Amino acid sequence: MARNHEAERWRVFGAVALVYTLLIPLPFNFSVGTLLLPPYRLFLIGAAFVILRDILKGHLRLCLADYVVAALGVWIAISSIVTMGLDQAVQASGSLVLDIVVAYFWLRTTISSLRDLRILLVLSAPGLAMTGLIIGAESLLQMHLVMPAASAITGQVHELEPSIRLGLMRGQGPFPHPILAGIFLGSFLPLYLVAGLRGWPLWLGLFGGLCCVFTFSSGAFLVLASGLALVAANFMILRTSMVSWRLALLGLLVVIIFLEVASQSGVVKLITRFAALNNQTAFFRLLIWDEGIKTVVENPIFGIGFGDWARPRWMPPSVDNYWLVLAMRHGVIAPLLALLGVLLAVVGLARNSVRLATVDQNTIRGTAIALSVMCLGVFSVALWLSPQVWFFALLGIAASLVQHTAQSAAET
Repeated sequence: MARNHEAERWRVFGAVALVYTLLIPLPFNFSVGTLLLPPYRLFLIGAAFVILRDILKGHLRLCLADYVVAALGVWIAISSIVTMGLDQAVQASGSLVLDIVVAYFWLRTTISSLRDLRILLVLSAPGLAMTGLIIGAESLLQMHLVMPAASAITGQVHELEPSIRLGLMRGQGPFPHPILAGIFLGSFLPLYLVAGLRGWPLWLGLFGGLCCVFTFSSGAFLVLASGLALVAANFMILRTSMVSWRLALLGLLVVIIFLEVASQSGVVKLITRFAALNNQTAFFRLLIWDEGIKTVVENPIFGIGFGDWARPRWMPPSVDNYWLVLAMRHGVIAPLLALLGVLLAVVGLARNSVRLATVDQNTIRGTAIALSVMCLGVFSVALWLSPQVWFFALLGIAASLVQHTAQSAAET
């Protein structure tokens, strides 16, 4: 039985609360033994009980994307047990399942309509704008502001090394890394551009999203450029009968096939290369891709867990590609399940959007664009902590809107 949204409209504030916990600086994280507990994880632990109750009572009507994300969580747990043993797997995969599965289902149970999404965007706008302002100030002043202030309060010291690009510091704000800050903020821009908001929520949201440029990160620029390009394409498609999304996507598919056949490196390597801001970064990312793929080929089913991976001694241990990280740690099934969930959501949104009025149609397509560009952006960075939570929360929003628009069309 579907939930009575009017009777439980307060649930959208649970989604807003999660967004604000994602903006809490790292020094407020604490540990129980070896288990890291950021504030958002404590929130998600409590949210898990509400989600379970909703599922058991039939208040949350499950869809195919729900089963896919749940299967991803189960596979992460299974692969971790196989590669690391039960004791270590409970700790390592437990946190990951919280960040992925519970975050996804929390947004599934708290966002059930376009109205809910707009409320989320309105109430999140001040926090995003303040975060963007701080990141911009850090960049211009060439000094970290958030982390030292938070460390002074908690006593937890986080070592930070200023990184200068183009004469300005890469702003980081409350996030683990500048590139994660950039992708997080940049993913909100398509939502605010086309959600039909007006006044201060619109301008604050746009300001916060645009401040991703102060991270001077390849991933942020990729998310920003692709998001703006897709929003512009949608604008043109709505105003001309000569072009449609079907034709545009067909053209994109032709380009992808051409690049895959004509280039020596293939599409993924081309994205990885051109997403980098300099030749050295591009070189390392291509090398990481080559060496990482070898690890995946040698351990295709369960991956290698969270242990170190084989590479030349002079290479750094980081892997700047989220999809590759998932495949290396948990086997190829993990990224395939995640991408399948995204595909189901984006295709569902695109299909259902044609039945809606222009404002709602734009909001639906903006959600699909935000999710798509974030998928593209993480080819240049491995997600962890709050940005990873937001990625799967955004997927949860998309899945809810697919269900909502399908149900609304059936009732008309």
